[in-house]
Amino acid sequence: MEQPSSFWLLLAVFAPVLAGLLSMRIRPSLVTPRVLVALVGPVVSFLSVLIHLAGHGVAKTDAATKVITWIPSLNLNVAFLADGLGAFFALLVSGIGILIVLYARPYFGMSKDEQYRFYPTLGFFTTAMMGIVLSDYMLLTLLFWEMTSISSFFLIGWYRYEKESVHKAMQAFFTTGLGGMAMLGGILMFGSSEGIWRWSEVAHWHPHSSGYVIAAFCMMFAGAATKSAQYPWHYWLPGAMVAPTPVSTFLHSATMVKAGVFLVGRMYPAFHELTIWPWLILIPGAITMLFGAVTALNQHDLKRIFAYTTVSQLGLLMCAYGLGGLEFEHGGQHLMAIDWDVTQIANHAFYKAPLFIIAGAIAHVAGTRDLPKLYGFWRVNKPMVIVMLLAGYALAGGPGTISFPAKELFFYAIYHAFEIHWIFQVLAVMAVLTAVCNVAIFVRLFTTLLGLPFGQRDLSFDVAVQGQGHGHGDGHDEHHDVGFWAAMLWVPGAVLVAWQYLGGLLPNLWSWIFRPLEANVNYEGFAERLPFVWEMHWGIPLIMSLCAIGGGLVVGLSPLMRGAVGDVHDRIYPFLYWLCVHGGGRAFRTFQSGHFRWYVVAVVSFLILGFAGSVYFEPAMLDVHTASPLEFWPGLLLGIVICVSALMLPMVEKRVIRVLVLGACGFSVVGMYLIYQAPDLALTQLMFELISVILFVLVLRMLPSPDVKKSPGKVWRIAISAAVGITMGWMTLLAANSGTPPALGPFFEANSYEGTEATGGRGGGGHNIVNVVLVDFRGFDTLGEITVLSIAALGVWALLPGRAVRRLEEKFGSEGGAA
Repeated sequence: MEQPSSFWLLLAVFAPVLAGLLSMRIRPSLVTPRVLVALVGPVVSFLSVLIHLAGHGVAKTDAATKVITWIPSLNLNVAFLADGLGAFFALLVSGIGILIVLYARPYFGMSKDEQYRFYPTLGFFTTAMMGIVLSDYMLLTLLFWEMTSISSFFLIGWYRYEKESVHKAMQAFFTTGLGGMAMLGGILMFGSSEGIWRWSEVAHWHPHSSGYVIAAFCMMFAGAATKSAQYPWHYWLPGAMVAPTPVSTFLHSATMVKAGVFLVGRMYPAFHELTIWPWLILIPGAITMLFGAVTALNQHDLKRIFAYTTVSQLGLLMCAYGLGGLEFEHGGQHLMAIDWDVTQIANHAFYKAPLFIIAGAIAHVAGTRDLPKLYGFWRVNKPMVIVMLLAGYALAGGPGTISFPAKELFFYAIYHAFEIHWIFQVLAVMAVLTAVCNVAIFVRLFTTLLGLPFGQRDLSFDVAVQGQGHGHGDGHDEHHDVGFWAAMLWVPGAVLVAWQYLGGLLPNLWSWIFRPLEANVNYEGFAERLPFVWEMHWGIPLIMSLCAIGGGLVVGLSPLMRGAVGDVHDRIYPFLYWLCVHGGGRAFRTFQSGHFRWYVVAVVSFLILGFAGSVYFEPAMLDVHTASPLEFWPGLLLGIVICVSALMLPMVEKRVIRVLVLGACGFSVVGMYLIYQAPDLALTQLMFELISVILFVLVLRMLPSPDVKKSPGKVWRIAISAAVGITMGWMTLLAANSGTPPALGPFFEANSYEGTEATGGRGGGGHNIVNVVLVDFRGFDTLGEITVLSIAALGVWALLPGRAVRRLEEKFGSEGGAA
């Protein structure tokens, strides 16, 4: 079957950044036209994906588009994979991107600088996300992956003159950047060992638990875990809430933080068969899920509450994929414990993005995001409160929303898991406690915003009097729009949360839209009837849900866990930063002492330890079966000269004599090369020795006489020297007896003049084999040697007696005379 064209998907990827750049050509004073131009980018992306799907359908996991050759030698070409997972994320990113462009206009008001900077940066980030979710080549995915880190740095550090904003941007960039480096290593290791560089090829790969595959998988998961804020790398996400709310909404509910979940979903079809899969993903995922929910319950700032619930939900999504590595039997079939994973990811986006949108809108209107200060905000702005409570109800997983069946699907997967092993009962308890916290958060939002009893209240602040109309609580100007743009502060959130109730109340319609994008479906019953009466609900999942609802109501109405608590993990990055700055300097001063002898000792000590370790694991290295050939008398005499001169070096006190002794050692090596018929090496060594002796003599004559001091420690110096000598000597013997290397003489002899098939019929065209080798076969090596010798000759010429003195007199003599 012919592969589909890459045109529409290529357009979908790059349209946002092109539209963002085009918006920069509009005058700063024309705010609304700039918004409309920037809006073209995500709209074109959304429509391009739909056109591609209409023409070619949802691709299978092994059906990529035609390849556009880019850098084939690096296995880096351009091809796209619009399977269910990739197409869903592409539509999600571009669709929410459209709403964010509209939302940012009233959020930033008439601020020319912010409007001018925001849309190109947002377009850059949107293109990076579209590239991640649609790329087929692993290294191309990594390239876009790093583009999200760079663009998110500019977005998180939006208020570039505020120290905290820049600090948090660096924290996010540093954390996700380390994960990106690990991911790069994993991709290179996997591609090199398995010969697979495309996600579409992974579908046909038969996994095996070799060391390379396990290490590659762990490193790629490290990249996913840092990007998706898994414990203990979660701290960067709440810290990134210093960014404007449009950034928080887009990056931290639907796009950037989902990139790690997407990567795990990409690896799932083949890698889930690895034994390590469930445990590596479930353990950090479960901890993240519960920790994020509990911490969110102890926050007052709306954005931090929703940030930690995002951390929690990301842990839940990771757990869902981790459980997918377990197999259970149902109805006589062997099924994987993962179901409707695309729906579970969509569920989070369709309630979390509205929560962030309304949090920013409330701050814009009331001048604060502190929940106790928003007591009774219903009296100020009813549409915003309605949208937030509808999204909060979905956060709690209430019946009538798509969150309800998504939660039940997760509970059902856990139920099958602890049928396999009792340890998963712990995961069940953690999942119920997480749901309890989510319900409690909704209860507190409901009672506080409506001004009901048991709500959180700051008696020193009346939002109806002090907050209304201030509009400076989120870092933007005090301009307030009216009419259409004023409605755009809450309408995008209403559009998104409507999908929650569409799926909850009209599951057949939801299934018609999303079923083609789902790859892991066990229960078709999900789409056939209302989720609160479907046949799978009765049983342990229902008990877990009832416990969550009851516990959430109790905790939400009680005075428990109402204080604002900080996250101790916020100290991780500052500590690492301090360690790099101060600890790194201390370590540098320790190892870079400025004494050359310590550097030599360190190098040779590692050499000795490495050789000793090799001998320990392979004692046969001490066996030398045959002796190297030796031209007895000449070789023996030269060997004695080399050894004696080397031993004399530390004993001679005068530096000039040391240079001469060193030259004697070097010239003896020249003789060795001649004995063993290596005239080119002999000539090179001869030139090197002549130049070095001359340079040493010329330089040493300009230095003052040294202070000869009796230094202690000669015994350990002799011991290290002897160990180095024995090690190098034995390694030389081992090298000489490691086997006869393939002879190069016949190759050069055959190709020096006419050439053979090995050289494509092109020879060197010369009868002198040595000259042909130096000029043709080793031409760059010879050029390098000539360059080195030329530079050395210039140095010698500059150091000749009298020249340096004349230059100094020419430079300073006339000035001194004038003075």
